[in-house]
Amino acid sequence: MIDAVVPARNEAATVATVVDACRRCSAVREVIVVDDGSVDDTGDRAAAAGAKVIQRGGAAGALSGSKAHAMEAGVAASDAPALLFVDGDLLGLTSDHLDEVCRPFIEGRATMSVGWFDYGAWNPLVLRLPPTTGERVVPRWVFEAIPPEKRDGYTIEIMINEVIAEGRLPTSARIMRGVTHRTKRQKLGRLEGYRRTWEMFWTLLSLPLTGVVRWRSYWFYLRGLTVESRPAGGR
Repeated sequence: MIDAVVPARNEAATVATVVDACRRCSAVREVIVVDDGSVDDTGDRAAAAGAKVIQRGGAAGALSGSKAHAMEAGVAASDAPALLFVDGDLLGLTSDHLDEVCRPFIEGRATMSVGWFDYGAWNPLVLRLPPTTGERVVPRWVFEAIPPEKRDGYTIEIMINEVIAEGRLPTSARIMRGVTHRTKRQKLGRLEGYRRTWEMFWTLLSLPLTGVVRWRSYWFYLRGLTVESRPAGGR
């Protein structure tokens, strides 16, 4: 049994299609959208598309967004033994993509199965990077094993990786053919978008440099990684 958890903040433009893809995924029982303080109608559109909507903190806009805290709220609202995390800003996502991402997990070949955006010629390299993608399925206990002090912001994906890697657990990764997302530049404008993007990358790069995550975790991750040759949504 898998529930989909979709953290979303001001994603009215895409959240309904993401919810639809999740609902049509054969592995998913329920779709939970956590409206993380949106000031647009993200929550209303998610509900209209068939999702269970959680308003994090109550009134829209009352909180600063935190992806990790939104995911935490979604997990708390579910009793499923496994969670499929999906970002709310995806473009081109279908249920076929999610079925293929979930397949290695369901078949018992992977403890964590992830889907990457389609970066074209860069895909072979991207597939072997520590995954920062928001599209992944894991057992519930993996998320719950992350110490509370490490559940903050967009570094949450690296912290999930750490639990998997330090447990020497297998991961499956594949490209989701044709899937991209609305970038920060599209959401916030060029200058602010670039600033936020660089800020995010530097924060992620600083994790091993400051000892928050050990360098060995990447080695353990690679040892347990299987790259799926057939992209999700491929023909």
